[in-house]
Amino acid sequence: MLLTFLGLNMLLGAAIGVAFVSVLLLADIGGLKGLVQQSSEPVLPLFLIYIFHMFTFSGVTMGIAVMRLPYDESSTRHFSVTDDPQDRP
Repeated sequence: MLLTFLGLNMLLGAAIGVAFVSVLLLADIGGLKGLVQQSSEPVLPLFLIYIFHMFTFSGVTMGIAVMRLPYDESSTRHFSVTDDPQDRP
């Protein structure tokens, strides 16, 4: 169940990354579209830009999703330095 949760958030982040790079290229921010078009091998820069943005946004969305998981304090057992190790289950 947790892997499905993380996988869905990873796909969401990848989709956001693809959309972000597409907007960057369409708006020609910083002349990026022109640089890619003038490249002798435009597939490699496009691949790298898309892949690394997908990795970044996937990691961010998975991190946000994990941090937003509910925390059940009653299921967590806290120990202090003064606890006797013999009393632990």
